[in-house]
Amino acid sequence: MNLSITLTVTSSPQSSTVQIAQRIADDMAHLHHRLGDGVSDELGISISYLVEQFALLAAAYR
Repeated sequence: MNLSITLTVTSSPQSSTVQIAQRIADDMAHLHHRLGDGVSDELGISISYLVEQFALLAAAYR
């Protein structure tokens, strides 16, 4: 499975950054729910860890 995530935020208003980070966290949580823990093993990184990090990023910009 190939998965690529590219996030580029340049000169965005703070509210936009919050929305982007929260949307990514929500989408990744949905992906993890649908694909299960096996996807984390295939990717070599914990999806739930990524969800947590993007949620923290969103919270930091609130």
